[in-house]
Amino acid sequence: MFAAVCAKRAGADVVLLEHTERIGKKLLATGNGKCNLTNLSIQPGDYRGNHPSFVVPVLEKFSQKETLQIFEEIGLVWKDVNGLVYPFSNQASTVLDLLRMELRRLCVTIKTEITVSDIIPSKLESGKTGFVLKTSQGELRADKVILACGSKASPQTGSDGSGYKLAKKLGHSVIEPLPALVQLKAEGNYWKMIAGVRSDCNLRLYIEERTGNKTAKVKVAEEYGEVQFTDYGISGIPVFQLSRFAVRALWEKKKTYVVCDFLPNLQIDEILDYFHRKQKNLKDFGNCEELLLGLINKKLCQMVLKECGISLNEKATDLAEKQLKKIASLLKNWQIVLNGYNSFDKGQICQGGVDTEELHENLESIIQKGLYFAGEIIDIDGKCGGYNLQWAWSSAYVAATDAVKE
Repeated sequence: MFAAVCAKRAGADVVLLEHTERIGKKLLATGNGKCNLTNLSIQPGDYRGNHPSFVVPVLEKFSQKETLQIFEEIGLVWKDVNGLVYPFSNQASTVLDLLRMELRRLCVTIKTEITVSDIIPSKLESGKTGFVLKTSQGELRADKVILACGSKASPQTGSDGSGYKLAKKLGHSVIEPLPALVQLKAEGNYWKMIAGVRSDCNLRLYIEERTGNKTAKVKVAEEYGEVQFTDYGISGIPVFQLSRFAVRALWEKKKTYVVCDFLPNLQIDEILDYFHRKQKNLKDFGNCEELLLGLINKKLCQMVLKECGISLNEKATDLAEKQLKKIASLLKNWQIVLNGYNSFDKGQICQGGVDTEELHENLESIIQKGLYFAGEIIDIDGKCGGYNLQWAWSSAYVAATDAVKE
């Protein structure tokens, strides 16, 4: 939609093809339905991919400032929530409706429920080199084509990965698409016990890397925030931020685990001092579960004691120093061994896609002149917090405005 708006504003005749019955459905799910359309403090390090620096010239050509300027021009009133930009209405539908209104004002031709099966480079009647598109509604001809079909994430909104097939037919390499910003599954029989619990934790992601005959545990990422425990593993924004690396490692069959710190603001000695004071207060009537109450969620108390091999009803004063240290150590370093991840239908975005080494800085294909790519179909993915939508706006603008040039 944004590429169509930008191309039409630059003077092109534009046809927008959509294979579902309505354009923009995926936009409605962004930002938990509120549409976090950009982030005011974007840095190149916020993006991932085989060549993440590819984003730099694109974002320099069209930044958050230019993005918000265009949205303001089409009627959006926005607000800044700690650097995250949302429509003032708090509704993603506002952003979609404004884009649809602008497409209508510009008289952009929109064809829905149309499937593109092939894009064939061809000589057009004008004598120019262009493309013939084989579709479910007959053949279409175009001077330039922008593939902005999204990925495989959230297929229920229309993102079925069909763009990858078209890219491959046109000679492009596609790095294996995998879910990103997604929940992670883990080993253990305690998940149902703590399902539904939310806790502010520090998470460190480790991946086992093999060099020759040696194996080393490498810390690849660290995040802090509210973790949501589910009946199969972990979720929440800090988990989403780590998931990109965890999913790729699991897909590569590497041992992957997260170390969870339930009390990042306390050191082990401070936790032990807390236990000693609590033991004195509880005297002979307090049990071990009560020893932990006040530190963490009650369900987590039960899980921690069980993992330490300590009965819930054992007297708190009966615990030896060795047992207290074991509890404190688990609270600071609970190892969660990952064994899977949720599928594309749960992932907010997708990692992988069209290899950036086969694209110019202007998003035009190196392989096929006149073919452009924009958005999530490219091997670029960002963190949670407006980064992916900004990549969509920036790449769409750069591709569209360059495609209009003779």
